[in-house]
Amino acid sequence: MWEIIILTVAGFAAGLLSGTVGFGGSMILLPAITTCYGIEVAVPMATVAQLLSNIFRTGAGFKSIRWRKVGFFLIMAAPLTIVGAYGFVVVPKEVMTRILCVLLTVFALLDLSEKFRLPRSRWTMLAGGAVSGIVNGLLCLSGPISSAVFLTLGLSPVAYIASEAAAAVVMHIIQLVMYGEFELLGRQILLEGMLLGVAMVAGNYIAMRRIQTIRRKMYRRIVAAVMVICSIWLFLSV
Repeated sequence: MWEIIILTVAGFAAGLLSGTVGFGGSMILLPAITTCYGIEVAVPMATVAQLLSNIFRTGAGFKSIRWRKVGFFLIMAAPLTIVGAYGFVVVPKEVMTRILCVLLTVFALLDLSEKFRLPRSRWTMLAGGAVSGIVNGLLCLSGPISSAVFLTLGLSPVAYIASEAAAAVVMHIIQLVMYGEFELLGRQILLEGMLLGVAMVAGNYIAMRRIQTIRRKMYRRIVAAVMVICSIWLFLSV
């Protein structure tokens, strides 16, 4: 019973965060689920929840989505999500999670210093999609990477969040198909994942009603700061 309450609160908080900055949901969900059930359950369950959350964000900002950019991003992201999902079965999860957290923290600090910016180009979309696909399949943690890629497009907050969410929906569907093939999706994982997803959607709804007034420069700084905080927390939680 206490596990359900803790995870529901974590899901709502994850929804508020991801609905505001476009990512960070899994960085809250993974430590919470891992504490209750372990990392083997945490990644598939977080994927179910994230799918529902991203479907909501896609629908909420549907008119603002940049579909051509989403499609270009998925050229590499979609097939490499399959590779990443296979890697989830064979790669040591704790080691991979900590390595990724360190890399994300370094990247975010460079972004905050304003001495490093991803270039706005097709190569950025392709390379970012490739890395996002692998990381998403491995640990359901591609949000910070894909968000950094979509931020290079200079979109409004709503367009940025909805476009990134649309790409994430495709990757999450691929993940769940692969996890099902490896028999990693039990009934409990699906049911509790959907419960977490509903809690995330509630948080998304509140967050997305308030992001349209945020200035873009301040928004980038908020995204980078959240990336650092969440990475450190996840690193210490695994």
